[in-house]
Amino acid sequence: TLTIHSTERACPKCSRSFSPLDPKQFSYNSSQGWCPKCRGFGELFYLPDVDRGADGESIEESWWRWQEGKREACPECHGSRLRPEARAVHLDVAPLESKAASSTAKKAASSGPTLDDLGKMSVDRALAWVSGIQLDDRSLRIARDILPEIRERLHFLAEVGLGYLQLGRGVTTLSGGEAQRIRLAAQLGSNLSGVLYILDEPTIGLHPRDNDQLLDSLMRLRARGNSLVVVEHDEATMRRADWILDLGPGAGVRGGEVVAAGTLDDLRRNPASVTGRCLAHPVAFPSRGSRRIVPDPTAGWLTLHDAAVNNLRDLTVRIPLGRFVAVTGVSGSGKSTLVKECLLPAVQAAVDRKSKARTPRKGLRVTGAESLQAVHEVDQSPIGRTPRSTPATYVGFFDRIRELFASTQEAKMRGYTTSRFSFNSAQGRCPACDGAGSTRLEMNFLPTAEVRCETCGGRRFNPETLDVHWNGKSIADVLDLSVGEAIEFFSAHTLLRRPLEALRDTGLDYLRLGQTSPTLSGGEAQRIKLVSHLLTGLRGAAAGAGLRQRTAATRSDLFILEEPTIGLHIEDVRRLVEVIQRLVDGGHTVVVIEHNLDLIAEADWVLDLGPEGGAGGGSVVAEGTPEAIAAVAGSHTGRYLREVLQPVTAPTATPASRGKRSRAASS
Repeated sequence: TLTIHSTERACPKCSRSFSPLDPKQFSYNSSQGWCPKCRGFGELFYLPDVDRGADGESIEESWWRWQEGKREACPECHGSRLRPEARAVHLDVAPLESKAASSTAKKAASSGPTLDDLGKMSVDRALAWVSGIQLDDRSLRIARDILPEIRERLHFLAEVGLGYLQLGRGVTTLSGGEAQRIRLAAQLGSNLSGVLYILDEPTIGLHPRDNDQLLDSLMRLRARGNSLVVVEHDEATMRRADWILDLGPGAGVRGGEVVAAGTLDDLRRNPASVTGRCLAHPVAFPSRGSRRIVPDPTAGWLTLHDAAVNNLRDLTVRIPLGRFVAVTGVSGSGKSTLVKECLLPAVQAAVDRKSKARTPRKGLRVTGAESLQAVHEVDQSPIGRTPRSTPATYVGFFDRIRELFASTQEAKMRGYTTSRFSFNSAQGRCPACDGAGSTRLEMNFLPTAEVRCETCGGRRFNPETLDVHWNGKSIADVLDLSVGEAIEFFSAHTLLRRPLEALRDTGLDYLRLGQTSPTLSGGEAQRIKLVSHLLTGLRGAAAGAGLRQRTAATRSDLFILEEPTIGLHIEDVRRLVEVIQRLVDGGHTVVVIEHNLDLIAEADWVLDLGPEGGAGGGSVVAEGTPEAIAAVAGSHTGRYLREVLQPVTAPTATPASRGKRSRAASS
């Protein structure tokens, strides 16, 4: 049989031709490589057919996020995100002995993996595949510098506990700890020496087990002759550091000084160091002396049924109402999936059946939510995206401050009302910056810059409004006060002092009342949200006393927090725990996804997922009090809790999953 083949990337039979291969054709971030049907997203979603200009890429990403729950897999690329030509290219890296095999074996050997096949490999599998590659002389010269770099980066990912991740997995499906370690791998996965690495809180989102793996990798970097400067609050990181610089003594305006410098022992012996005192005098858990007793098994429980999203193994889990509950487990074990993708929308649908904001996934349902009147997700998203949003406006006491200024004799003589003292009102705000305190300066070939308003000097109000003083200060002077200073300034006003003291109790006494929202960190924004819920959620509470306890007839709220200890000092974590405990004392239920052992040790009930991440997770390893978790041999969380809790009591938990598959296996 005579067959005709072409050497010019053209087929004489079907009359198709192909351009030379280019790296951009294998990238779904490039128009040359992405699937023309889904434009590299792997999913189809509604997108208006309009000219999007230079910002087209960011607009598409925004619409992709907005269409959550309405997207469907692309029928052409089946989620691979690549165009057909890229999916058809195979990498011929079969062992050398296969080259001399029979024609059938040779044909099979030449059908190496495609880029889509590699994307479906886990890190561990890809590392084994790359390590076993054998090339001929010509291919070896081409890949000589490429393969070692790939192996090194895959090896680092495996070292930090991400061996289970698929290489092509979407970033939006990763947990915070997984994303953090991937970013580290990109920076630290090269075999360099004599380099200064500066890391800003690399342990964010990491379980203590994963944290140890990360620290071991950092120690190996140091052993190569590199220097590492780490900005960190984590106790385990500080204990393994060669030298510690402790800044303080307080935060904000009361900080900025080197309080202590030296080894860990030097730090613990320094009485001026808050960090040293926390390390030298650990707290006995629970700090309240005892934990709340869990409800009777027949009532007082919120039950989530049939959670089988991502790696969750058809779980049915119970959460005691009116208690402080921690959801733990190694990174990637399914904590965020269970709480944010299953529990949160299911409870929202049960509490407000008329709301279509978040429809639970098919098959998910909850029971025991009759006593809940609302569910709140207290995340670290900004409290506002414009300079007009401040801690004073978000918490709500700025209205009371404006009332004080409107009640002065000078304001009454001029006919000023409370609206005059708002930077959202045209009457009192600076006309040049519209109350923002700054103006936007458009710059050619450079990003837009924010500069202080030359008219008001950043004070945000016009001169006539600033002429009115209360107790010797203008409205701009009051907004420039820190929370700690404002507590003294408004000491005679209970309605103002209470929210200010709540901010202070969460460690935010250094914030200025008028500090703009875009300048707040995620942790600061989350604590401000907690304070606002605390002030509105404690029914019948007065200055932290007289809290009404939850009864069967009391309708309460469910609060969901994800890793609220991110960026917090050891002392700030203790303050955060006090705020959470006050919410629970008010009859509410608080569910926290957390890795911080100090917070977990304060919980009334712990739900530990695992035992590993990815496909090795998704099961309930243990549930019960922290002491019960510490007594379960198969729990990674329990192993580290044993070092924190003293003494470990007899378990009241069952070290088995409540998933249907686990029950079926045990039966």
